[in-house]
Amino acid sequence: MKQQFLIFTDLDGTLLDHHTYRFDAAQPMLETLEKLAIPVIPITSKTRAELLALRVALNNQHPFVTENGAAVFIPKGYFSTQPEETENVGDFWVRSFSPVRLFWVQLLESLAHSFRGDFTYFSKMGEASIVQHTGLSPDAAALANDREFSEPVLWTGSEAKKTEFKTMLAEHGMWVIEGGRFLHISNGSDKGKALTWLTQTYQQQWPDRAITTVALGDSHNDLAMLEACDQPIIIQSPTKHRPRLTSNSSVINSRLPGPEGWSESLERYLKVGMT
Repeated sequence: MKQQFLIFTDLDGTLLDHHTYRFDAAQPMLETLEKLAIPVIPITSKTRAELLALRVALNNQHPFVTENGAAVFIPKGYFSTQPEETENVGDFWVRSFSPVRLFWVQLLESLAHSFRGDFTYFSKMGEASIVQHTGLSPDAAALANDREFSEPVLWTGSEAKKTEFKTMLAEHGMWVIEGGRFLHISNGSDKGKALTWLTQTYQQQWPDRAITTVALGDSHNDLAMLEACDQPIIIQSPTKHRPRLTSNSSVINSRLPGPEGWSESLERYLKVGMT
């Protein structure tokens, strides 16, 4: 069988520089992967609106995963048949794993009285405050606020209150994933489940290929994805400790941060994996 690699990648701090959001250093590798017909699949906390703009810059026409695994977007016609469990949304076949944004806003509103002054969230912050806390441009902040399946939380309270917050959410059957800058609440969807479902979809569509999944990430938010793939690659972060995997996978640690580390670690692995 023909070997087929799938590259699943986090964006901020991984493919994109943590401070500048640029990916110049990864451009040659991105072009090489496209020539080799190796899909690069963004799997990120970003929204569909953000990804649509970024995919143009990346020259990427492959599926992508938004809002920390909440939904998988597959361009219509990408596969010969529409995958099961997907619905038609604009130009995409979409598999969602999470309730819509309003559900999360209402949940946070119900908790606000117990945690006065301890947190805020995108709907309340507004785009000017999102700009302040992310360093995004106003236009980019508007795209980040165009959410469909989640509501990022900016925690301003103590660690003790955060633990209480997590406990209360757990009683509702939810849990908190800590990203680079924000807390993300999940009802069971995560990057790992999205990676697994999309990999199975590729395998069903391409039964004559032996698929190997590679995932790259830099934070605790990427753990589920890194645990679910065949080859995890942890990108060095200038701001965070490396996430610790519990699986027995042979982890590759990048020697450099951000897009530089993304490129050099993939080059190191694929020279071995493609021999």
